[in-house]
Amino acid sequence: MKTSIVFSMVLLILCLPLNALAQKESGNLIKNGDFEKFTGENPDGWDTSNIPGTLTVVSASKTSHSGARAMKCEVKEFYGSIIAGYISQKNIQTGGKELHFSGSFLVRSVEGDQGVIVICFLNSTGSTVGTMEEYLDDSKSKFVEYAKDITPPAATAAVHVRLTVLPGKGNEKAHPGSYLVADGLRLVAQASKEKPLVQ
Repeated sequence: MKTSIVFSMVLLILCLPLNALAQKESGNLIKNGDFEKFTGENPDGWDTSNIPGTLTVVSASKTSHSGARAMKCEVKEFYGSIIAGYISQKNIQTGGKELHFSGSFLVRSVEGDQGVIVICFLNSTGSTVGTMEEYLDDSKSKFVEYAKDITPPAATAAVHVRLTVLPGKGNEKAHPGSYLVADGLRLVAQASKEKPLVQ
C-alpha cells in the first residue's frame, strides 16, 4: 500500500512538467513558429517575398536554434534592384488580451542593416490601431533570445506579425549579404490580471 502511494506520487511529479509543457506549446498563436514545416522554400502558414521559380529570398536554414531547421530572410540583388526577404503571418486572433512575444534570432549585418520584427495591431473590422517595431543588430553569428510583454492598444482583436531586413540609419537600401534567421517564434495571450478591489 505504501509503495503504491509513493509510486503514484512519483508519477504525478513526473507528469506535471510534461503537462505544463504541452499547455505552453498549445498556447502559441503563431502557426509553424518553429519553422519545421516548409513547402518548397516557403514556411507553411507564412506569406513570403519569394518569386516562385525566379527569386528566393526566404528559405529553410539548417542553422537553427532548436529543431532541424529555422527560417532565413536574406537580401539579394535582382536585376539592379535590392530585394529583402520578408515573412508575414496575418490575422492572428488575440481576443484583446495582453501578449507575450518571444523567439531566437541570428542577424548578419552588412553596412549596419538590421533585422526587424513588426507587429501590427488590428481592430475587429481589420483597421490598424497601432504598430510595434523592434530592431535587431548583428548578433556575431550567434542566436540571441528576444522576449517582450506587449500591451496592445485598446480595441485590438488581431495582429499581423512580420519579419524582414531593413537598411540601417543613413542608408537608403539594405545590402546583399545581410540576413535574418528566426526560430522558435511564440506569441501567447496572457491571462488577464485581476484588478484589486477598491475598499
